[in-house]
Amino acid sequence: MYGGLVKFIVKPGMRSEFLEFLRWDAKVAKETEPGTLRFDVWETSLEPDVVYVYEAYKDMEAFEAHQSHEPFKKFGEILREMIEEWALAIPFAESVTSSVDE
Repeated sequence: MYGGLVKFIVKPGMRSEFLEFLRWDAKVAKETEPGTLRFDVWETSLEPDVVYVYEAYKDMEAFEAHQSHEPFKKFGEILREMIEEWALAIPFAESVTSSVDE
């Protein structure tokens, strides 16, 4: 499995729009990307301006397929418009073990 966890700090007033974009991204992944195992969006009351996105793919090729779809192509624009800063909380890499491993 290949994946990572990204932390986004959302610009003031952009949270709803960013979450709507992520819902669309997750919908596209669910409907058209069989290699996308997880595309989970998390938020916590402890960090009101932060959104975490956990992504897990069957393999690196599935991640590359995800990058070819429309939401990922729009992502640079989304970062400029809606995101104050972002960081990889868990860098994208191959997992050591997982409950979904065969």
